[in-house]
Amino acid sequence: MYTQVVILGAGVAGLSTAYFLQQFGIHSIVLEKNSYHGGLARSFRWNDFWCDFSAHRFYAHNQAVLDRVRTLTPMIEHYRRSKIFFHQHWLHDPIDILELMLHLPIDESLRIIKDYVHRDQTLVDQSFEHYVLKRYGRALYDIFFRNYTERLFSLPGHQIAVEWAQWKVRLSSPFDRLRSSTRTKFRQFYYPITGGYGAIVDGLYRKVQDQVILNAQVREFVRNNEQLIQGVTYLIDGQEHKIYADQIISTLPITFTASLFNESLGVDYQKVDAVYLLLKRPRMSENHWLYFMDEISTINRIVEFKNMSDYDTPSNTTVVCAEVTREVENPVECVVADLVRSRLIQPDDVIDSRVIREPFAYPRYTSGYLNRIRQFQAVLNMHPNVHILGRAAQFSHYEVDDLLDHAYRLVQKMAQSRPLTIRSSDRSQTVWIVVLTLNNYSDTVECLQSLRKLRYPSYNIVLVDNGSNDGTPQLVRSQFPEVTVIENGYNLGVAAGYNVGIHYALDRGAEYVFIMNNDTTVDPEIINHLVQASCESNAGILMPVILYYHDSQDVWSAGARYRLFPPAIVMEKRIYDGYHDLQYAISCGFLVTRRAFEQAGLFDENFRFLWDDLDLSQRVRKAGLRIIQVPKARMWHKVSRTTNPASELFWQTHGESGVIFFRRHGHPITFSPIIHLGYFALREFVVKRRWKLLWPFLRGVQRGLEKPLIDVPLPKDRVSYP
Repeated sequence: MYTQVVILGAGVAGLSTAYFLQQFGIHSIVLEKNSYHGGLARSFRWNDFWCDFSAHRFYAHNQAVLDRVRTLTPMIEHYRRSKIFFHQHWLHDPIDILELMLHLPIDESLRIIKDYVHRDQTLVDQSFEHYVLKRYGRALYDIFFRNYTERLFSLPGHQIAVEWAQWKVRLSSPFDRLRSSTRTKFRQFYYPITGGYGAIVDGLYRKVQDQVILNAQVREFVRNNEQLIQGVTYLIDGQEHKIYADQIISTLPITFTASLFNESLGVDYQKVDAVYLLLKRPRMSENHWLYFMDEISTINRIVEFKNMSDYDTPSNTTVVCAEVTREVENPVECVVADLVRSRLIQPDDVIDSRVIREPFAYPRYTSGYLNRIRQFQAVLNMHPNVHILGRAAQFSHYEVDDLLDHAYRLVQKMAQSRPLTIRSSDRSQTVWIVVLTLNNYSDTVECLQSLRKLRYPSYNIVLVDNGSNDGTPQLVRSQFPEVTVIENGYNLGVAAGYNVGIHYALDRGAEYVFIMNNDTTVDPEIINHLVQASCESNAGILMPVILYYHDSQDVWSAGARYRLFPPAIVMEKRIYDGYHDLQYAISCGFLVTRRAFEQAGLFDENFRFLWDDLDLSQRVRKAGLRIIQVPKARMWHKVSRTTNPASELFWQTHGESGVIFFRRHGHPITFSPIIHLGYFALREFVVKRRWKLLWPFLRGVQRGLEKPLIDVPLPKDRVSYP
């Protein structure tokens, strides 16, 4: 057998590499020794819960990586909740030095201060122990840092590499809350809505599964007479096979890859026992992770999967997974004892248990390991067609977003920076219609029936379902087979929901994307008028006239504008004779050009609903593109069929989204958030006497002020990945 690239291992690194190679038109085969894919990032079903191997979360500095992963599986945005168990107390994470000292005996607190003042700052950073001693002193090292880290690696601190300290040591000062998040103090992360963390690798696997060979145990390299590596041999059911390739990428542990070269590295891996407990209680805690720092603890950290995603989980039980690296005779008993001692559970809360051991879970970073890795890299350099990729393969503490980035860069190098050609079955179908739904199937039927009557020559429809529980996705598939249905399985909000469909459309070559709510209907000529207007103007967004559904003569919105006094965003009601420039477009229905998304980005997912369309309009105009009203283009809107304007959620979101909008675009004088939101609150809650809704609004304002703002997503062809 011959393939251009053979990849060893079907974990995150291997599958993502195969996927990127596929995008560049390069054929690959993936060999995996297990009967399953995913490696340490896999998930499995147990007692009606999706369970991961130990604790995982997705955290990306690179917006391109985040965008790519979110096309593989819908993700929930979380703000980190974690605690540290230390000296019989639950402390904040990252731990505050003052909080730590408050829970220590006075003599130990004084010793920490004394040792900190007299710490030896001349120590060379040659081990984990020296790194901490140099910065915090002997007392803090012995009391706090040493026990957890030595238990994690089963090594004394002076034998643990300094690189681990540089990656992981975190200790807050009281002022750290004012600083930006770092790798060691991240506040925000993402997690799949359903399927566990393994939904990410499942999404990759679905793209390349025809290229993956499971139960394939790699044995050795295939060499020619000049000892050049030309492929690998592998076993399936005791039978030997050979596969030849131009390039070989190993994502297997570096010790195994070295053995293929008859090299011994002198490095090894730490085993992990993942201990799963099914508990007869709705939740054990409200935290994502709990860390156990005491010397007597067996648990390193524990994750509660229901706190990662509670979608479709049992209401009266929960599953936790404890990570144990210490060698103990009965890890389940030890974990239960730790949880009872920390006052999290009672012994009779445990219904079921399970233990999964992974022998290659963590590289053990012993002092001097980096020199040994570099020596092996010199061996690899003599074989330029063999590459290593991944945490275990490179023996480095990479996160998943790092691996995706490294995989793409390696593939790009192999492809010699050949430009990506977007594949589409029919490039003439440049208009895609994205319909966002959440229940109310009768409205969706009417919306889709009106789209069937469009007179535009070629268009595609993608329906994005934000977690309907009335059978909408299944009914649409059966009654409207021409419609592509994407199920998010969860209410991602308007902005993120629309983005799922927009990404899908742009990836398939859309030149125009028409977005619309499911409680609207359209005139058969609407797309013709909007596309024609785009051809005749420098417009990024083209706004139809939106009429009330039950009164087709009454304009609901023909755009929007900002009124300086009294300050407000007001709907445009006037229909102009020709194309007319607008300040804002309203997202229950408008056409956006590909160029607008490329220059201004997609919807800002900081907004759940409300203000998201105003934000997009603001960015499109800042990019130098127009927003125009197209008077001949008509549609009808039923208004507020999904959101309830009288609900606390509506007003809380109004406050949160308004603050986020002004944080993005406000001006102290001409576009003042204080003046605008202050007047709004006075009008709604004092003049109109909506006192009960004031507190939800203020809660939203507070959340909008505290929420870290993520970057605006970009189309895929504007970022690093195909």
